[in-house]
Amino acid sequence: MRYTFNGLFADDIRFYITLRCSLGNKEDTFARRLHSFDKFCIERYPDDALLTQQMAESWCTLRPNEKGNTLRLRTNILRGFAKYLASIGKVAYIIPDGFAGRKVAFLPYLYTDSERASFFYGADHLPPHPLSEDREIIIPVLFRVLYCCGLRPQEVRLLKRQDVNLNAGTLYVSNSKRNKDRIVPMSADLCGLCRKYDIIMQKKLLERDFFFQNPNGGPYSACWIQQQFFKCWKFSGISFDSSHRPRVYDWRHNYATRIITKWMHDGKDVSLLVPYLSTYMGHSSLEYTAYYIHLVPEHLHLSALTNWNCGQAVPEYED
Repeated sequence: MRYTFNGLFADDIRFYITLRCSLGNKEDTFARRLHSFDKFCIERYPDDALLTQQMAESWCTLRPNEKGNTLRLRTNILRGFAKYLASIGKVAYIIPDGFAGRKVAFLPYLYTDSERASFFYGADHLPPHPLSEDREIIIPVLFRVLYCCGLRPQEVRLLKRQDVNLNAGTLYVSNSKRNKDRIVPMSADLCGLCRKYDIIMQKKLLERDFFFQNPNGGPYSACWIQQQFFKCWKFSGISFDSSHRPRVYDWRHNYATRIITKWMHDGKDVSLLVPYLSTYMGHSSLEYTAYYIHLVPEHLHLSALTNWNCGQAVPEYED
């Protein structure tokens, strides 16, 4: 386990994280927040072995410069931990649902054709940098794989070289969200680009393990990829309002909405095709894929060619 726990809840936290991981959740989602809660308890309530109302409400208070959705995530994780404590016979205050307010729906940044072309122009003209060796080779390919295959950023980061089948033109995404594996086909153009990239990088990094490998070994960090993301925008000549800036993750949203939009323009019944997109993107539920229907331009929602009655209200998206 990446984090260590030293407070009076340490053993219970470790068991709870193990339980969540067995259910398909990622360790870091819970471990990072509960590690912070463990430190909070040591500092503020070092002698309290019970999860009290005062302790819970004190933890679930908005911090300076903290966003509401972050607070709600912290609160929900603590609420789940309290339920776990109660389930094993321990006294614990379960903070009420909605205590931190309702989640504010996140609106992804959807690029125009011009913005998308400008970004990749910036990526293709990213200059070499002594502290980011070979970034001018890696970045143009990495972001094209991210966008053209609709992958999650961590899925691209953690792609092993053995998982990229350049003969079949497929990517094997293993142990992703909820421990799901899937095979993702690439277009012929993208596969050709990856093949050229692989030849170049094999000469520079012999026997590399990761397809996009750090010169020091191992995958690039999410922070490094984010830094290069904004540098690409800088070299593209495009700037954004700080209130609504794009994220690396938005390439995944853009992929899904552009696929759906193309289907509409081609006169296809999107309701019949969404299950294929759901499988391709690795969603755990069809409803999460249907979320993207609500992001396409408003006039397309009214298309008579599509049956929009999917049976359930569309939930908030799943990454």
